[in-house]
Amino acid sequence: MPIDPTATGRVYPTQAYEVSREKIREFAEAVGDANPVHRNTEAAKALGHAEVIAPPTFAMIPVLSGFDVLMDDLGIVYARVIHANQRFVHARPIRAGDQLRTTTTLDTVRSVGGNDLLAIRCEVESGTGERICTASATLLVREVGGDGA
Repeated sequence: MPIDPTATGRVYPTQAYEVSREKIREFAEAVGDANPVHRNTEAAKALGHAEVIAPPTFAMIPVLSGFDVLMDDLGIVYARVIHANQRFVHARPIRAGDQLRTTTTLDTVRSVGGNDLLAIRCEVESGTGERICTASATLLVREVGGDGA
């Protein structure tokens, strides 16, 4: 079933995420980033950071919680989704101890060849309202096939 284009412009409830050193370390290991600034406070301080910092794509963790709320609202099953594009624009690195708040907006919905293309924007801020990054994504939602998927 196609996604109703009147959903364009919906803003979803803000999602909270607390960043820990351990989560940063786990993520850095998972993506194969051996940079010591992701594990060692002294290495981070040597580069001017007060605390260990996350790899840039770590922002996908809080962003995904916003995606989940949007998918539930629109009745989308992840098995039908192709993540076509992702972009992060950072104002500053994510640091251990950050209390992140992510607000998700469905910027556009358009139909292409029987599939839906969603443009989604997530604004990630600190608990004090400081802008951390903007994540923009394009998701292709495949039409339901004969197998019901």
